[in-house]
Amino acid sequence: MKHMKTAELLESLFDEQVQYVLVGGLAVQLHGFLRSTFDIDLVLAMDDANLVRFITVAKGFGLVPAIPVAIDSLRNDAQIEQWYREKGMLAFSLREPQVGGSVVDVLVRPDVPFETLNANAIAGDLFGRKVRIASIEDLLVMKRISNRPKDQIDIMALEKILRGEDPNA
Repeated sequence: MKHMKTAELLESLFDEQVQYVLVGGLAVQLHGFLRSTFDIDLVLAMDDANLVRFITVAKGFGLVPAIPVAIDSLRNDAQIEQWYREKGMLAFSLREPQVGGSVVDVLVRPDVPFETLNANAIAGDLFGRKVRIASIEDLLVMKRISNRPKDQIDIMALEKILRGEDPNA
């Protein structure tokens, strides 16, 4: 079990043909806004075959759910729906077991559905790996709905990028 590097995880997802789109801070960063980010936020195609492929990759990296449930709960749509309804759960968080380990958030109820994200996604490049990154427009929709302080900073940066301005200036 190796300490996870973001690039290695994304490479494995690509190699195993997991259908995903990268959203959140890392996606914003890959569009050109220099910001610190620690979580990897993914939206997956939620069909069972894709989830099986994703879970296999996650287990290979030693990722475990942040809540005390089996990782295969991700495949149980009724359970996810119940958590969403009763606890407002938007992301199924996975983490490396060691202190300070990486966190991977699977957005189970994204504000923009996977099909839309995937159709609009751009093929990015991270350390020589092909990565599916949410479009700036879709990220703006998601960020405006979340609208936390860090989202507001990202929104300003993404709007600058759309205008052809330097987001880091």
